[in-house]
Amino acid sequence: MLMAIAASGCRERAAELLHLRGPSGPALPPPVSDPRAIHFTFTGPDAVTFDWSGGGSTIRLWAKDAPPRIIEGHAPSPLPSASTEPVYEAMIGGLVPGKEYAYQVGNPARPVPLSFRAPPPRGADRFTFVALGDVGAASEWPAVVSLHRSIRIADPAFVLVLGDLSYATPKNPATMDQHFEDVMVWSRRIAYMPIWGNHEWEAGATFFANYKARFALPHAGAARGAPGDSGTGEDWYWFDYGNIRFIVYPEPYTADTWSEWAKQAESLFASAEADPALRFVVTAGHRTAYSSGRHGGNEQLRGILDGFGRRFPKYVLNLAGHSHSYERTKPQAHVVHLTAGIGGGALEHSATPCSWPSCTTPTFTARRLLHHGFLELRVYGDVIRAETICGPATPTQDDLHCAEGEIIDSVDIPAAGEVKAASPRRHGAAQAASD
Repeated sequence: MLMAIAASGCRERAAELLHLRGPSGPALPPPVSDPRAIHFTFTGPDAVTFDWSGGGSTIRLWAKDAPPRIIEGHAPSPLPSASTEPVYEAMIGGLVPGKEYAYQVGNPARPVPLSFRAPPPRGADRFTFVALGDVGAASEWPAVVSLHRSIRIADPAFVLVLGDLSYATPKNPATMDQHFEDVMVWSRRIAYMPIWGNHEWEAGATFFANYKARFALPHAGAARGAPGDSGTGEDWYWFDYGNIRFIVYPEPYTADTWSEWAKQAESLFASAEADPALRFVVTAGHRTAYSSGRHGGNEQLRGILDGFGRRFPKYVLNLAGHSHSYERTKPQAHVVHLTAGIGGGALEHSATPCSWPSCTTPTFTARRLLHHGFLELRVYGDVIRAETICGPATPTQDDLHCAEGEIIDSVDIPAAGEVKAASPRRHGAAQAASD
């Protein structure tokens, strides 16, 4: 009986998304192939930008009390060289903050109901976002299948992917396409906010363009020494979401890249500090400032971020990947650093009894572990609660045992004051697994 009711509810939800569209819109062309690799980014307080491949060049959008719209997509710039199908990009503006929108990409032969949430009103709280890095594709790293499913269950507002998205190479470009197929478990509803890692750019400007072509980034900036740097970039970016300013730092393309970025970012920290609608500043990048993992932390980056922490009280959290491990620091210049390079790629081990480069835990470390998973960050007014969610087991690589979906580390990061351990909570993915 319960299953029948649930199925009925799903059908009703699908019918609402597909048919609750107000007055009839323009006629659609005949069905074509199904679109692939659908994902979107937040590109403004009332705008999102979709990217996809194949399936037609239009997006049809509708919502309650609003007539449908058809937005024509265009070829992105630069054009990707690794895609086997046409790639399209379409910006959708004029969205009502926090409103739910239904949409259809192209005119697929097998349409499915899709929806997304517009960014919330400025200064809002009570939202969730996810962060993980060093992900890869299911064809190479099976752990990503379960991780993507758990992210969809968590249903965050967006996912920060902290670099090394697919591990594709010029000799194996299909891995990139596979990655964007994998994330469609969640990326058709949840925004995908990317950060470039070394595996995106080290193959050169032409291959790097395949990633840049698949995303539109808000307030994007150029970084000194980036491959193919033309002065327009998309090497780093920033955006406001609710009561948080997110500032993404670039890869260290040259010895001067970070110092030049810091000069540009200074005004972003200062304006956030003066803005009463913003309670937090969060930075994110691929490289770590503090890490006892295989790649270690970077002293230059550490000095820059510590300096921002000392000057700007709202800056409380940094997110990074690169080291394929999880690590949480004690506050450094009152900033907590979370390394989450546990998104699916092989965990990194050292030839020591503890599998870490040194079995003596650094004084800056509060917790470290080797296990696949992701960070779920919940924003409650003046507190960010960071919870590390256990992913699938890989017994030859893990240094702890946990049930998939279990919370394996948790900390409350206040807007001002002392960082405190968080109270235990049962995660939605664990609950779903036990139901």
